[in-house]
Amino acid sequence: MEKLPRLPRMAAIHDLSGLGKCSLTVALPIVSVTGVECCCIPTALLSTHTGGFTDWTFTDLSGDIVPIAEHWHELGVGFDAIYSGYLASETQGKLLERAIELLRGENTLVIVDPAMADNGRYYANLGGEMTECFRRLIKKADIITPNMTEACFLTGMEYRPGVHDEAYVAELIDRLSELGPSFVAITGVSTESGRVGIVARDNRSGKMCSVMNKTLDGMFHGSGDVFASAFAALLTQGAPLEDALNTAEEFVTAAIERTAARGTPREYGLDFEGVLPDYIDACRKLFK
Repeated sequence: MEKLPRLPRMAAIHDLSGLGKCSLTVALPIVSVTGVECCCIPTALLSTHTGGFTDWTFTDLSGDIVPIAEHWHELGVGFDAIYSGYLASETQGKLLERAIELLRGENTLVIVDPAMADNGRYYANLGGEMTECFRRLIKKADIITPNMTEACFLTGMEYRPGVHDEAYVAELIDRLSELGPSFVAITGVSTESGRVGIVARDNRSGKMCSVMNKTLDGMFHGSGDVFASAFAALLTQGAPLEDALNTAEEFVTAAIERTAARGTPREYGLDFEGVLPDYIDACRKLFK
């Protein structure tokens, strides 16, 4: 067999929720089918995610985050990307900062999804301390993928549900950019009634791009994680930013539509498995 090129490698630092597809349970399969090796550092173990479920179990794995990173560092393992998401506490944010320092190489892409809030409020058991935590982390990030609520909390701007005017979204991106990332992608933006999507800007070139799709009623838990996992993996594979944005958004939209058609309870997460074949085909076209 002809010698193959080295497989890109990503460190995915998220919680592991056993039921309710989000965080590592979506990152691992989606990153892998994109053709990127996914090395996991679990920050916590939960029976379910904290949105839409009650009485979940929680095991804090804070004590393992830095030792795992130190072991990988000692082994001399190189990473093309580091991708972080939900953190259970501000303390974990400080541990993640150290893990990034240990694992980041000269050309490592750092993607931070500041997963802490939605619909104008923080997730269960989280509060304002997480805003300061993620502001510090974003200073180390190349790319960030907040939703509208998280973008507002991070910038101190008023959260507005519903249709968002261009000036409001542009100011959010400006203020987020002041925190240091090269690329900002805000999810859950609605620039016209009945449509929702993502608005992004490459701060190196100043180029803006957006993708919008028809709105479906209700909340789809885990959709942000599905998008961010695909987006991060595509960028790690070397896809141009706009192609990565469009491909990841098409994937998550197809998964949302399938979830709605199947009638899956929203807290159980997206039926992304059923659209993985189409996503793989899209990746092949990008990287052929």
